[in-house]
Amino acid sequence: MKIKTIDITANQYHDKINGNTYFNADMIINYNTEGQVTIHLPMQYGNNNQYLFAALNMLNELKFIDFTGPLWLFCQNNNIELRTNLREGYKERELRSQDKAAIPLNFA
Repeated sequence: MKIKTIDITANQYHDKINGNTYFNADMIINYNTEGQVTIHLPMQYGNNNQYLFAALNMLNELKFIDFTGPLWLFCQNNNIELRTNLREGYKERELRSQDKAAIPLNFA
């Protein structure tokens, strides 16, 4: 599959009691095309740009790419448009609800 765009929207939750930050994210490859693929990254520990590293790991794991450097560099080198959005202020239950509602990725 030729990748032309990668869109990543991450939702962040900050646990004020323990001081930890968590996120989940949706990644869309080739947005608004016939070959669009949506990948959900379930809630995991991390803050700031950690979701970009998680996205890169998922793309490698699913064999969409084979790259060990930063995602932005891969996109730059391969003429791929990378759009990212980090949304803060979510509650834990909202992230868990999004995780439950996510459609599993299937390569049948």
